[in-house]
Amino acid sequence: MLYIPESSYEDHITYKIKKGDTLLSVAKDLGIEPSLLRSYHNLFCPSLKDLIAADFPYHLEYLILAPEKLELTDEEKEKSRKKVSRNDAPINISLNNAVINNTYGVLYTIENGKHVTTIKQEINVTWKAKSENNFYFFEISRIGNIYINDTKASTMAEEIGEKSSAALYPLILVVDETGEWVDIHNFNEIKERWQDIKEQISHYYKGEQVEKYFSIYDKNLEDSDTLYLSLLKDWFLNAFFNGIHLQYPSSLSIQKEISFPFMGKTENLNYQVNQVIDDHFDVDNFLVIDINGKLDDERTKTDFERILNLPVKEYSAEKVSGDYRAKYFLNPLKHMPEAVFVSCTLALDSPQKYTVTISNLNDKAEMSTKPKHELFVEVVQPKKKWWQL
Repeated sequence: MLYIPESSYEDHITYKIKKGDTLLSVAKDLGIEPSLLRSYHNLFCPSLKDLIAADFPYHLEYLILAPEKLELTDEEKEKSRKKVSRNDAPINISLNNAVINNTYGVLYTIENGKHVTTIKQEINVTWKAKSENNFYFFEISRIGNIYINDTKASTMAEEIGEKSSAALYPLILVVDETGEWVDIHNFNEIKERWQDIKEQISHYYKGEQVEKYFSIYDKNLEDSDTLYLSLLKDWFLNAFFNGIHLQYPSSLSIQKEISFPFMGKTENLNYQVNQVIDDHFDVDNFLVIDINGKLDDERTKTDFERILNLPVKEYSAEKVSGDYRAKYFLNPLKHMPEAVFVSCTLALDSPQKYTVTISNLNDKAEMSTKPKHELFVEVVQPKKKWWQL
């Protein structure tokens, strides 16, 4: 049943979720890929708690649907999309106009075999400054509580972990021209905050678990380098600042290596990927970047099983396969993400999949109803650059 409910979803076409519905069953009934159904809903849903992970949250009443999926033919959809470049010239995706103050709903999904864990939080990203040598400064702030499997942190370990991690925010990152973060600007402030928070925690909690967290954070905050190395494991920072701000050739495609963290205290996973700009803006006038690739790692199946504390039946020197997939929906004026989807897999006996979904929560209703804005991309010519409609 499709209709407009009297709620915050009123600006969208929705599907009323019935008892027994799953993401897979609804996708099958509507003839839409589950990943597309999930990503569109997560892009426009008005609340962090309504983000869809492996399946619908238990409380979710309405699923937001893309109107084009229901009203336009494939040919009509293609005609409605504007071309990114009209002359097949190289395109520069830059941070020069990245003046944002956006709050994002962030969903992490960890699939270990059939066991699924979800973590939800809100993160604000604010542009702060640009240096003379073309480095950009962004402030990262965590908002509100962290929800694990749709439940606010409740155990002592979860509460201590959440309070400890709060010392990191606001975090001011230094980002290079390619869009990768390369340094931490406010380390001394963070270290001072940690001493205050550590003292506060000590008033309420005692014992081995508390000392364990203190030891971890003390070690990570020994100096700016140790903090930088620890934050290289942060999924949000790796997904959001992922080196997509580059000059793309006329083919709009770049071959590169991407490193992404996964569970376990070890080096990040390396993937050989193809990073491509879609040659048309999408139906919502977002600039789309697709990244797809394969695992390029020398570690064996047994190595990964031991790292992840999985059962090791017998030693195996077999190399592990895995996929990397990412999709970025960028504001065409600022070249900053409106939505991000990143997924990494490892093909073990107990399959591993880690997914990060990031969705701009600012002005969701207006995004779907306001008139289409003008579209700009920087087109690169041998001796000249200009902004082209």
